[in-house]
Amino acid sequence: MGAPASSNTTASSHPTAAVIGGVSWNQVVDVPRLPQGRTETLFATGSREGIGATGSGKALNLARLGFATRLHALVGDDAEGDRAAAELAGAGVELCRVPDPAGTERHFNLMDPQGRRASIYLNGGTHDPDDSVVSGGDLAAFAAGADYVWVNLANYARRVLPELAARGTPVWADVHDWDGDNEFHRDFVDAARYLFLSDEALDDAVGFAAHLARTRELVVVTHGSRGATALMPGHDPLFVPPLEVEAVDPNGAGDAFCAGVVWGHSRGWDWPQALAAGAAVAAGCVASPHLADPGLTPEWLEQQVSARAG
Repeated sequence: MGAPASSNTTASSHPTAAVIGGVSWNQVVDVPRLPQGRTETLFATGSREGIGATGSGKALNLARLGFATRLHALVGDDAEGDRAAAELAGAGVELCRVPDPAGTERHFNLMDPQGRRASIYLNGGTHDPDDSVVSGGDLAAFAAGADYVWVNLANYARRVLPELAARGTPVWADVHDWDGDNEFHRDFVDAARYLFLSDEALDDAVGFAAHLARTRELVVVTHGSRGATALMPGHDPLFVPPLEVEAVDPNGAGDAFCAGVVWGHSRGWDWPQALAAGAAVAAGCVASPHLADPGLTPEWLEQQVSARAG
């Protein structure tokens, strides 16, 4: 891979991103190991609170990379929602905050030193809000005009998919640990032109993804700390090695990776270069206690990818 190419004439110098679904407020507790399924006592090595969920992770990283970023989410009229909204605003994310009568989604996460997580939903939020709260048309209007549209695994977010398909809008989607069978994910998988998923629940994730890649521009299988594999129609699988960093908090690394890939794509880079950008952003996230490394900038990322290419 050579040094990153300059942006081509179709790449936007000020790209816009619309992210649909996914804001929570999380408490994270570091433990020496995860519970073993029996009565026991564990001593925490650290704890913290902060914003969470896949929409927040993508939006925060995209904003730090210079995208004009807007995020649509169900957020409660409560202290946790206010704190999440303030963090997003502070990073330059425009939040379309739709009141959730169930309150802000909240998670309690146990994290071991290897980055494995046990997530307990303290509040799952409203699973299926009425159309009067948010409709597919509302979401389509929110996404209109964006260069990049992410539709996340929030149940209400699927309502926009038929509208986006009718408009010919390319959908970027991250279906996380889909096992290939769970019907909850199916609409998002079918709609995505650019699809990301992890290998956690699949025996042969790369082989499975190869079938999906036949009808998509890009399918990426993430392997956690072991990197990722990208598949494009007519090409051999491309392995994307991870950057070696000292792990502080791996929460949000997958969302950071996605944001880096989109940034590279917006620059007009080829897929190997864009995927290298994703790996660099993910590494920065892992080495930081935040969903988006506060030191992340477009200039820093371009330097990282250039150094890796050299």
